[in-house]
Amino acid sequence: MQQRPVWGRFEELRPDQLEQIVEQWPVAYWPLGLLEHHGWALPVGFDGVKAVRFCERIAAATGGVVLPCMWWGSHGGHGDFKWTFYQDPVVGERVLDVTTRKLIDFGFRAIVLHAGHYPWQGVLDKVLSPVRNEHPEVLFIWGTECTIGGEGLRDVPGDHAARWETSYGLALLPDLVDTGALREGRGLEAWPNATPPPEERRYRGVVFDTQHPLFAQLGEDARKASAEDAEFHLSRIAETIIQKVRNHLSR
Repeated sequence: MQQRPVWGRFEELRPDQLEQIVEQWPVAYWPLGLLEHHGWALPVGFDGVKAVRFCERIAAATGGVVLPCMWWGSHGGHGDFKWTFYQDPVVGERVLDVTTRKLIDFGFRAIVLHAGHYPWQGVLDKVLSPVRNEHPEVLFIWGTECTIGGEGLRDVPGDHAARWETSYGLALLPDLVDTGALREGRGLEAWPNATPPPEERRYRGVVFDTQHPLFAQLGEDARKASAEDAEFHLSRIAETIIQKVRNHLSR
């Protein structure tokens, strides 16, 4: 009888436990997020929590370890919003390069990076492509939910705090989502200096009106969100990744 896969959170495992997992299920999952305003209904750490919970779901099927979320990223259209942290892109690039190379040294044969914050995509492509070329023996899978499934899943939608991210939230972290907060006339302080950014600094398509129920969103109305719709896409992505990992480890 085949042994049931074992997975754990990297930071919670003792050295002997890590050795055992890497020997039998040498898969590392690394969620990449950000601390960024995600409208009234979602937590500011939504990107990271989403990625963590999705990585844990897949790890439960393949075995392996889930690394702590990488919170310090860059780029996006919410730099002027309160509670948002954007870093110099060099910070993320350096951490990605050093960490993935160390994972290879530790013996991981498959490395999966789920970017909950969509601007991570370009950074991942830039940093990981040369590492993958140097280590063809290691399976690399990376991307956002819109890209990580590969060519066959290019129809997976995404946005910012709108219909689809809120749907993914309802499916993966319903305990942290409050769609009842999407109501008119919030009147809350939203800007560090008490005034919104000038027009030239406003990301096109983002709602900047704090009185609007869709404040900070980019995409379709979040009030159309559905956990069932999200689960349709999440299950397809998960199955694709699970099969790729299993096929690679069986070689």
